[in-house]
Amino acid sequence: MHAADRTLADQYAQQGFAVVEDLLSDETLARLRQRTQDIAEGLVPEFPSADIELEPGAERRTLATVRKLNRCAENDSVFLELASEPSILDVIESLIGPDIKLYASQCFMKPPGGIAKPYHQDSAYFTIEPPDLVTCWAALDDVTLDNGCMWVIPGSHRGGLVGHARDWLVGDRVDMQVPLDRLDLGRELPVVMPAGSCSFHHSLLLHRSAANLSDRSRRGLAVHYMSARSRWTDPARPQPAYRLLRGREFAGCV
Repeated sequence: MHAADRTLADQYAQQGFAVVEDLLSDETLARLRQRTQDIAEGLVPEFPSADIELEPGAERRTLATVRKLNRCAENDSVFLELASEPSILDVIESLIGPDIKLYASQCFMKPPGGIAKPYHQDSAYFTIEPPDLVTCWAALDDVTLDNGCMWVIPGSHRGGLVGHARDWLVGDRVDMQVPLDRLDLGRELPVVMPAGSCSFHHSLLLHRSAANLSDRSRRGLAVHYMSARSRWTDPARPQPAYRLLRGREFAGCV
């Protein structure tokens, strides 16, 4: 492991997150921005409409009303290319080892006026053991305090999974969040970074995002990676077929 990778891995182990600035080229950024716009405006008919979520109350699908694109890399080759980017996989390998699979992916569009997402842990949604998946959150736009950056509680990944016992309404859908009395808000930090940068966070890290109070979008492509040695733990659903991105398969694992 190179010294820079070791430093990043040490920070990740201690804090639960780390940022690498300018990891994406200008060409890659332009291609991803254009793809999100084309999908939002209905110019990519093969992208399933069921995987496009609008902001609460929105009735028409436009770049200004789409809240989230789900299963981006699973549905679209442009996003899969980013998920398979060697420079990103090199970072992931330094954090969880050489055998890497794609667990899931989402693009959080956060248009002007886009709503906040309260505190949660990704592992509350992920039925995978051990719960040490890594999310690469790629900034497609500059991420600032006023356009809805992510906030994190450093080191909270070391406390295990916290109960997500409080309901959170997203339009008519009931989601979940961590109750405020379980949070040490005095320690929270904002993650601001220029477009083209990537943050990497542990699936047990407590994090949230603020509302977008600016007149600019804050698009972030989140790709969730897991070790190919992981196990599927949901008895109620069949195990999906996860794509191997680097390394090798293991019998009895996902």
